[in-house]
Amino acid sequence: MNQRINVLWGILLTLLVATMVWMGWQNYQISERIEVMRNKQIVLGTDEQLEETVNTLEKDLNDRIAYQTNVSVDPLDLTRTIQTKQFLASLGLRETLEQRGRMRLSCTVVGDNPSAIVKFMGRSHVLRLGDELNGFRVTGISAAELVLMKGGSRLVLVNEAAPEGELSERNTSLGGSNF
Repeated sequence: MNQRINVLWGILLTLLVATMVWMGWQNYQISERIEVMRNKQIVLGTDEQLEETVNTLEKDLNDRIAYQTNVSVDPLDLTRTIQTKQFLASLGLRETLEQRGRMRLSCTVVGDNPSAIVKFMGRSHVLRLGDELNGFRVTGISAAELVLMKGGSRLVLVNEAAPEGELSERNTSLGGSNF
């Protein structure tokens, strides 16, 4: 029995030594590969086609980031294109194109920072003291009036009800972020 145990211990000890030698050899090979990679010089930018592609993509990205849109009129407002009275009436718009060019004071809010809502060119504009609309500067807001100045001219708008059947922004799909 003692001999069997000695043989088993010998086999285990031999396997342990063989495993240690094998692991040491693997570590040595890995460290050699690491050393070769450290000493290897990598040169970037040698592929001209890749460099050109990267430069083009960077230029396109910078152009897209710098792009700004400036829309002064609503591009979806078809009344600028389709101006027949029959078509406008079929939409329920009774306001004539001449009325669209005139300013109408819808309401005022009086307080520490008074404001007014003016309907002009089919859109509602929220104005405060000092704001400008079509070249006119807001100089006064009271409970029922809005005072505008342009050059030496003074224009006073009085609160007016909307014309009967006027197409308003809240019942169109073009309604806005002006409120």
